[in-house]
Amino acid sequence: MKSISYQYFGIKARTAIPWWPFVLGVLLISFCSLCWTQETGSGPGGWQIIPRISVGTTYSDNIGLVPADQAEDDLVLQVDPGISVRKRGSRLDLRLDYTAQGLLYTNNGDANKINNQLQTFGTAKLYQDNLFLDAYGSISQVPVSSNGRADAGNLGSASGIFSGLSFLNNFNLGLPNATELFSPIGIFSDIALTDNQATANRFGISPYWRQNFGGWAEVLLRYRYDDIFYDQDDTGDEQQAGGQSNVSDSQINEINLNLTSGRQFSTLKWNLNYFYQLQKQDNQTDSNAIGNDDDRQENVVGQLTYRLDKRWNLLAEAGYENNQVAGFENGRNGAYWGLGTIWTPNRFIEMKGLYGPDINEIALRWNPSARTNLQVSRRDQSLGVDPGVHWQGSFNHRTRHSTWSVTYTDEVTNEQQLLGSNLLGVSPNGQPLPLDGQGQVVVSEGQFGLTNQNFRRKRFDAGVTYQRGLTGLSINAFNEDREGQDVTSNETTYGASALWTWRLAPRTASFLGTGWEHDDLGEDQLGEAQENDYWVSVVGLARVFTPDAGGLISYRYYRNDADPAEQGFRENRFNVRFNVKF
Repeated sequence: MKSISYQYFGIKARTAIPWWPFVLGVLLISFCSLCWTQETGSGPGGWQIIPRISVGTTYSDNIGLVPADQAEDDLVLQVDPGISVRKRGSRLDLRLDYTAQGLLYTNNGDANKINNQLQTFGTAKLYQDNLFLDAYGSISQVPVSSNGRADAGNLGSASGIFSGLSFLNNFNLGLPNATELFSPIGIFSDIALTDNQATANRFGISPYWRQNFGGWAEVLLRYRYDDIFYDQDDTGDEQQAGGQSNVSDSQINEINLNLTSGRQFSTLKWNLNYFYQLQKQDNQTDSNAIGNDDDRQENVVGQLTYRLDKRWNLLAEAGYENNQVAGFENGRNGAYWGLGTIWTPNRFIEMKGLYGPDINEIALRWNPSARTNLQVSRRDQSLGVDPGVHWQGSFNHRTRHSTWSVTYTDEVTNEQQLLGSNLLGVSPNGQPLPLDGQGQVVVSEGQFGLTNQNFRRKRFDAGVTYQRGLTGLSINAFNEDREGQDVTSNETTYGASALWTWRLAPRTASFLGTGWEHDDLGEDQLGEAQENDYWVSVVGLARVFTPDAGGLISYRYYRNDADPAEQGFRENRFNVRFNVKF
């Protein structure tokens, strides 16, 4: 992969030139050509193309986020052209959001740059209701080091999960056309000169085949290929030669085959799933890497359920694990089996119990209504990548004016896989997700830095949003633990935030928010603790002048009470923006 540097109106930009963006573009154009003759127009099922541009200025009294005695102020001029494309029809679902964040620094002209921000996902029906093709890509800015300084836009969210501290990622101003006018990209993030930023790129394709064999069996065969690579800014850490971050580029190949009994089976039902994933890391220098530096995960799982009556089912499960994951040598491969029952006292509740020599599991599902869903499971397995107890859970509840959500995830993963799985449109198991009509999609790897190490990730998110009349309120809390084989590399972060919006006039809204995040990054090479306590507050006013134009003014206070103290800082930031869509 080659890199080039170029200048555009005095703005220096460094970008990697992979071949996947061109393939992605060709695929998306092919999708358009395939469906254009059948679905045109701007109505339902038609195309929606919205070019936009945002211009503004930001003043910061500490543009480098450094201690007060080293602080330098700067006035940043910002020009952000962008485009949004939406297409939803019987043969094609497509979304694309691109912004070129152009930054010109008054006092630091050599830092002028363009940050590319891209989110795109398309699904095309190629042959009847059987053959489909997904194509997707993302470009975003992420922190390089956990213990380095980071702009506030990276706080609170990880792997595409909105947590509220990235304020403009998920709040609703309640103004007409505000979604298209006020793009969340770059309003409060990626401006500070921290020497701790890299550009993360991810492009991929995924063809899959669905087949129903006359009600006897349903088949899903999916292949995925992801190309993930990083490019660090020219202002990055000089110790990382070549302008590259210290995380390896990766290619991920994945095969998933699922066979499920059809409607012809009522008393005896069955399911067979095969999963294979191979991750190749380029320039791998990890001394704990296994074999040829490839991470391989392979497993097959089969289930049988036999219906005794309306409430009780017998359950049998058998599987085989065959994995090779760097840094998790305690994993054990081999076969396992278990027997159990499924109890369904009514259509709202289901409880499952499974027990065997190498596995035991309990799970609960509760769906009292279409607006409420609870799922929680505890699985203790002595085989696999990281044997032991793993919990998974989610809770969602909607009322007329509010939405409540809680999620908990326990998994073994790495930075490249997280970047590869957080793009809206494809879930971690490879299945397509519903496209968000709001169009608010921002990839963020959170405050954690880049590393080649695999780690066990435990992530908890809880949030509630309330919208009634002219008022909106969002409250969020999160906790994430990352554990590796080496306890000195363990990291923990947790925090909370709240955001209040008020529509004080038909075309004017105000917003007020605050958040806090604590990072425990273990000890440095001298044995000293590394901790951050980030505090951020924001207040602002937005107005829609016409259906195609709007403006925003805001003030942000941002500080870090750090240990060691030289990582601490204070910053005041004023921002004025004018946005137009065409």
